[in-house]
Amino acid sequence: MRVRPVPTAVAAVACLLSTSALTRLFDGTMWWFGPVLIAAVVAVATAAVGRQLRLPLGVGLLLNLVGLVGCLTVQCARATAVLGVLPTPETASTLRALIADGGSDISRLATPVPHRPGLVILTVTGVYLTVVAVDLIVVALERPTLGGLPLLALYAVSAAILPGGVGLVPFVLGAVGFVTLMVLDGRIGFGRWGRSVPTAPWQLETGPPGGRITVSALGVALAALLVAVAVPAGLPSLDGTGLVSRKGGYGAGDGPSSASVVQPIVSVSQQLHADTEVPLLSVRTDTPRYLRLTALENFDGQLFTLRALNATRDNRVSRGLPKPDIAGGTVETTATITVTDRFKELYLPVPGTPTKIKGLVGDWRLAAPTNTIFSTRTSTAGAHYEVDAVAPNPTQAELVASSGPVPADLAVDTALPSNLDPRLRQLLNTITRNAHTPYERVYAIQEYLRGPPFVYDLDGAPTTQEGALSTFLFDKHVGYCEQFASAMTVLVRLLGVPARVAIGFVPGERQADGSYLVTNRQAHAWPEVWFPSTGWVSFEPTRRSDGATAAPSYAPAGAADPDSLPAPGSDSEATPAPAPGSEPVPVPTTGPTPGSAASQAPTTNGTDTSAAPSLPGWAIVLIVAAVLVLVLLAVPATLRIRRRRGRLRPVRGGGTPADGRQSAEQVHLAWTELLDVAADLGVTIRPSDSPRAGVARLAAYLDAEPADGLSDAVPDDAAATTFPEARAALGRLAAAEERARYAPPELVDVPAPTEVTRDVSVVAGVLWSVAPRSRRIIGQIMPPSVCRRGGVDQRDAGAAAARFRWAALGRRRDRDESVGDADPSDRGARDQAQAQAAQDREPVGSGSRPTGR
Repeated sequence: MRVRPVPTAVAAVACLLSTSALTRLFDGTMWWFGPVLIAAVVAVATAAVGRQLRLPLGVGLLLNLVGLVGCLTVQCARATAVLGVLPTPETASTLRALIADGGSDISRLATPVPHRPGLVILTVTGVYLTVVAVDLIVVALERPTLGGLPLLALYAVSAAILPGGVGLVPFVLGAVGFVTLMVLDGRIGFGRWGRSVPTAPWQLETGPPGGRITVSALGVALAALLVAVAVPAGLPSLDGTGLVSRKGGYGAGDGPSSASVVQPIVSVSQQLHADTEVPLLSVRTDTPRYLRLTALENFDGQLFTLRALNATRDNRVSRGLPKPDIAGGTVETTATITVTDRFKELYLPVPGTPTKIKGLVGDWRLAAPTNTIFSTRTSTAGAHYEVDAVAPNPTQAELVASSGPVPADLAVDTALPSNLDPRLRQLLNTITRNAHTPYERVYAIQEYLRGPPFVYDLDGAPTTQEGALSTFLFDKHVGYCEQFASAMTVLVRLLGVPARVAIGFVPGERQADGSYLVTNRQAHAWPEVWFPSTGWVSFEPTRRSDGATAAPSYAPAGAADPDSLPAPGSDSEATPAPAPGSEPVPVPTTGPTPGSAASQAPTTNGTDTSAAPSLPGWAIVLIVAAVLVLVLLAVPATLRIRRRRGRLRPVRGGGTPADGRQSAEQVHLAWTELLDVAADLGVTIRPSDSPRAGVARLAAYLDAEPADGLSDAVPDDAAATTFPEARAALGRLAAAEERARYAPPELVDVPAPTEVTRDVSVVAGVLWSVAPRSRRIIGQIMPPSVCRRGGVDQRDAGAAAARFRWAALGRRRDRDESVGDADPSDRGARDQAQAQAAQDREPVGSGSRPTGR
């Protein structure tokens, strides 16, 4: 199977257009689209090489897989490969680890996901296999319409994950790609019916009719595309904004509803790993505290997740909040919170346990078991409210003395899977060997995690795959708040003490106007432990490098803690101490402090907010689409240049006039090139016109233009030619074409190929020079000769015609030889008559001038 550039290019472009469906899944574009673009090129190249080498289908698919392995090696594991290309066993291990990390990221991260190497390798693999499947169906099987089925997989993934769907621009781009496949299918289907009526006896083209039919088909496709885009946007929907919701997937109204809830621990990881720092909240308060969203109670051995939140109409915040059930000391706080449009959550950030909320709009309800204010009907984006809250503020003495049974409704907060690593129990016994009360054991766990050898680092944290908790506690000792909070919660539950993971934010950076700015860099997770006499109390096992997570006063930093503070004395126990994180802290830096171990490695997770913002995803998509459109527009001109060069290139073995077969073929190709020049300039030459009639039309075109109309933009070396030279060249071309077309093969006497090529260049140069500027632009950018012609290349058609004529000559000679030499005189008379007829043919002279156009 030979290389088929047009179907191959159409399949590749359709695949690249369809990858726009993935843009809303990722935070940023170039970090995943660059590798995907390279993978698509490699997939198309390997498939084309397999067809060029005429490999069997199975061998070709193996070659595609080799290309995939090479692509993944170069882009994702170059350091482990020989010369950066040849994979090694270490490369295979690296790729397996990245694939596992990517699978874990899929379960943990919410859309749009940040830059993660594991996601890159999964995306590249998926798009590569999609391109291979589409190329196989479109090019090898010649079923372009069915090639749209693999592309639906890209849209199905986005449609299943994104609440608001893939979006308008990706839909339109994908539709354009599918329409292109349908057009290609029509051309291939038309070609199966046979060859179209040739425009000249030697032309053996195939292809669909052009002109009005093509324009009508494109018009129907465009109209259908506009209807598909416009009608859904106008039809009514549940939220009253049209069938295509514009609210990102959230409903409206007061009735019961469900929502696509993203696990909060996923949101924390995503916020911390974002490439840019984004303002989320503005808080005005005199006592900055942790802002709490919700708490995670279910644990499956790998990840803490949110249990079902249930709240009736009676639990609406607008109807008032119940009095907090907190025993012991408390601290009150008031805060005015303004949420930006960038922070879209179903959980309301509050400083502690809220007692009153004013100014909150929407159907927000309180789930008492987790003390979560949530909504399934709206989000936090753009909210502005004032909240009064209280938080537990026990003393160490109160916590030491706290004792009592665990209520049955807290069983979920002590539950652990049966397949936990047995080393966890041994580690717990080692940590708490000197502790006697539940509080002392909990405090010992916090201090163990805050001390060496544990290091806070966003990049070195283990994923949520199987064994991640053990990897963090026993091997790597590197992680961020998610790992620290999860590890402490599991160890506390091993004590039989209820514990859960709280999700929210540490206080932000104090601004000049006295407010506190909270960004995605302040996203945080911390454990909450239940004590009988005080209720849920926050602890802080995470020691961030920016100092934003100081230990609470009732569980102060110990001697082994690098952030060690003097333990509070008896006086401090008589005075209420601030809750965790109650003191103002600076905004987190973009990386670890110079003294931390993590500072020795390069940091890539933080960027300066003052830096110039990167291009939005939609802008990059539009740029890529514009580039693809320009490439598509350049295809006709490129094909036209290629055809012209192929026709005017001397035919192999045709360098002398004595070689009749090759010279005749060269004349046919030159005449075809002249007809295409006429078509590009809008000169109509009918299929029934003889060479003389065609020359007459071209001469009339020259006569209709002023003789001084030569422009500077004349191709090749024809700028210095004149009208008489062009007319003389036309006469020679017509005479040569007549001889090559009508004369017996044995008597064909045509000029040398170099002379024919020069005449074509001269005529073409003058024709282009006298054409109007608009016609020249159209003829060069969108040549009608390419757009209206299809199928077999003209060079192939001329060669086929020449072989047919010379095969006919051979059959005639065989027939003559079968007759024998019965009458040599008749045979000589016939040859003499044919020679005389050839001499009597009157060539078209340069002085002939038609009177009509």
